[in-house]
Amino acid sequence: MKKQPQKIWTYKPQAPKFTAKEKAKKIEEIKEMIKKMPKLSQKVSKVDMRGNRIYLYELVEQFIPEGAVLIKPLIEGKYLEYVYARITLNDTQGKNCTSDCQRYNDQWMTVYAGTLEECIKDIEKDEVWF
Repeated sequence: MKKQPQKIWTYKPQAPKFTAKEKAKKIEEIKEMIKKMPKLSQKVSKVDMRGNRIYLYELVEQFIPEGAVLIKPLIEGKYLEYVYARITLNDTQGKNCTSDCQRYNDQWMTVYAGTLEECIKDIEKDEVWF
């Protein structure tokens, strides 16, 4: 007689939905937090929100050999915009969040979980992943 596989219950909460006004408010809140952090205020050039995820971008100076064809145009002729970090919001209040870093193979890895403010502080002080 064959053994039946054991069933495992998993929990996957629904991603919260944000209105345009809530997104704008959340982005401004994050920009204010970033201004208070010395490392992040220097590194982060743009904050964007798509769905329930907040992306922090940095400008990186590039050396492009002559005759190279670029997929993305350079900003001011010498900078490319890269994703620095990502914060995933699991609720609309920002009490349950994760900070993620992008690995070399373009996969996202969760580094820290906590409130929105704790995640930003972790990105600020983390020297290994960010």
